[in-house]
Amino acid sequence: MIARKSALIVATNILNGALGYVALFFITRYMSPEEYGLVAFALGFVTLFAIFGKLGYGNAHIKRVSEGKDLGTCIGTFLTIKIGLAGLMASVLIGAIFFWKVVMGQGFETSAHELAIYIMMGYWAIRLFAQSFITTFTAKKEIAKVQTTFLLETLVRVALIIYVAIAGFGAIALAFTYVAGEIGYFLLALYFFRRLPIKKPSKDYFKDYSKFAFPLIIVAVCSDIMTNIDKILIQLFWSSADVGYYFAAFRLSKFINMFTLAIGMLLFPTFSMLHANNNIAGIRKLTFKSERYLSMVVFPMVFGMVLLAEPAAKILLSGWMPAVPLLQILPFLALLAALERPYQSQFLGMNRPKLARNRVLIMVCFNVVLNIVLIPKDIQIFDLDLVGMGARGAAIATVVAYGVGLMYSRVMAWKLTGIKGNPRVLLHAGAGGVMVAILYVLLYNLNMIVFIARWYHLLGFALFGLGIYIGVLYLLREFTKEDLHFFLDVLNIKKMFRYIKEEIRGK
Repeated sequence: MIARKSALIVATNILNGALGYVALFFITRYMSPEEYGLVAFALGFVTLFAIFGKLGYGNAHIKRVSEGKDLGTCIGTFLTIKIGLAGLMASVLIGAIFFWKVVMGQGFETSAHELAIYIMMGYWAIRLFAQSFITTFTAKKEIAKVQTTFLLETLVRVALIIYVAIAGFGAIALAFTYVAGEIGYFLLALYFFRRLPIKKPSKDYFKDYSKFAFPLIIVAVCSDIMTNIDKILIQLFWSSADVGYYFAAFRLSKFINMFTLAIGMLLFPTFSMLHANNNIAGIRKLTFKSERYLSMVVFPMVFGMVLLAEPAAKILLSGWMPAVPLLQILPFLALLAALERPYQSQFLGMNRPKLARNRVLIMVCFNVVLNIVLIPKDIQIFDLDLVGMGARGAAIATVVAYGVGLMYSRVMAWKLTGIKGNPRVLLHAGAGGVMVAILYVLLYNLNMIVFIARWYHLLGFALFGLGIYIGVLYLLREFTKEDLHFFLDVLNIKKMFRYIKEEIRGK
């Protein structure tokens, strides 16, 4: 059932990704990089403060519910915590803006930048409260409910983005589309949530949640800093257009992460149940299996996107060619995140949140230092000349940080359970390398790149590369009939709809 639920997450994420690309297409076609960059900056800026609305309590809720604690008390306690954290987030953000403007006497590039920040604050306030419901569904592994709400959010937002872009309403209207999508997300999640028990919050449960969440507070803070500081520094030292190029490339690269998120969403509660039953052998087996399938799926996507960065920018980003070098770097972020995900979920499931904390602390130190060194041309206040790579520097900093995080996770997992990693990953890397070599010869030596002019040309060439990749794995006896039957069963549409219907109806 993990495989089928993972397939549902992947399927809905593919649909969400496709819809997201449709939105991105209309943005790049009808709006300027400056307008898109303004919204990306506002979203990144507010997300930095959204850490005060998380603080690790979501993972604590998943852990305790999956362990079999009283569901009603868990929900009542968690709802109370999330309401308080949403208020804390808004208060800290408003206080920070007041300090920046009034005490420091500074401001933002334009009044539109500040207005967009307030809009995104509303977006995050709704999202944080809705996550109370979504996190409960995740803990219960009711994935159909989770994915349906995400899909509705995307449908509402994309439909409004298309209208806003064509009508030429500008950046502020684009920011409001995020709020509208979040309202749809909240209402459907509330509808699914209506039959679950809600009991009085428990002081003991609050202490128990806090004990697990405390080490993860640093994880939440550092993760959001690492995810968003790059956009803020690019805006500060370069321009909104550069933020737009970076965010567009990041969005395309993030599409690959849907497979990682699909597996990760289910691994944490599953590891938690295995650990509660002291099933270390089951933990090792699940780690190896999930790492193998993640690696098998992600390697060709990452290598293919790097190779096809130029035609992808021309076709998918409406000719935003400054994004090409970013598309040649950022996909490796998805690869490193995929290879690390089973180990991260293992740490949390085995009640070792401090290991997750340490990993993110190491990563954020590398990320922040490299961002400060690589992005600006100089820091005049300190009379300091720097590398000045702009968005490319941000991409490099992020990938390096994730590489360091992966190495840390592998070492800690080996010490914790004796797992040294799945050696089959090397076969996937080798098959991906063969695929890239053949496609490179066809593209640049035989000059086939001039024939990739439409999205279906790009898709066809990518599928051809996938065929080469699978063929190489078959010759290496890494892709077997058992794997084929596994994927075909997981993707069985009839069984998938039966599962969705049963979960939505509460069976």
